[in-house]
Amino acid sequence: MPSRTANRSNTKSRQPRAAGFVGQRIGSGVARYYQLYELLSNALNDGSIPAGGTLPSEPQLVARYRVSRTTVRRALARLAQEDRIVRRRGSGTFARQIREPARLYLNLDSFYTDVSAMAAETSLSILRFEQAPVPAALRELQPQVGARAFVIQRVHRYQGAPYQLSTAYIPAPIGQQIHRSSLARAPVLTVLDQTGSRTVTTEHATSAVAADAVASRRLDVSLGTPLLRLRAVMLDGRGRLRAIQESVCRPDRFRVRAMLERNPTPGSHTPWSLKRR
Repeated sequence: MPSRTANRSNTKSRQPRAAGFVGQRIGSGVARYYQLYELLSNALNDGSIPAGGTLPSEPQLVARYRVSRTTVRRALARLAQEDRIVRRRGSGTFARQIREPARLYLNLDSFYTDVSAMAAETSLSILRFEQAPVPAALRELQPQVGARAFVIQRVHRYQGAPYQLSTAYIPAPIGQQIHRSSLARAPVLTVLDQTGSRTVTTEHATSAVAADAVASRRLDVSLGTPLLRLRAVMLDGRGRLRAIQESVCRPDRFRVRAMLERNPTPGSHTPWSLKRR
């Protein structure tokens, strides 16, 4: 026969869950209110709590995450301050309808044409223009860059909102020929083509990364927010490195897209190809 202690334990473990999303356990190491804020913020971002949807009540959040009422109120206050939620006395807390942000698209079939066109529509700020150590991962990727390189870091904005943080690592002899004023609006590729050999080959890789402290601050996102990462290795006609450029982008404001089409020729060695728009 089950003991009374076991019955009490089982009853306690069956906490009511509000509809909308299933959260994770709150751990230690980071302020508990901030962890709860991040969980709720992510649920709002990914639609687990849809616009107009109801958030779990304060008692439900306290019970689910085993945190204090003060912790819950601090997390909700931050979301309210960001205008992400609205709190109605006697009714509950609701997700606000967020206006669709202005978004830029970069097409793979016209990559650098689009980059140049974007330069005319966007603004940027230069954050770094200096010689500095090169991250070990980039030295392993392309040893030609050297232990130290010229670093150009810029934040890009569209309609006043930041969407991209780009960092270019340029071999020192090339970087020393670049004038800061030339970076006010032009893409790095354009600036490089004005300083010696032209770039004729670029190798691109796309991945996702979590926002670190710098990206979080510059792109106005929470620490750990998923970001799109673009990496380009630029080479001249003799295979010499011109630059490595890494960009992290907000996926809600910037996207890369491509259209593929099937080759109508039966038995073709390239059954699919990139379609030009």
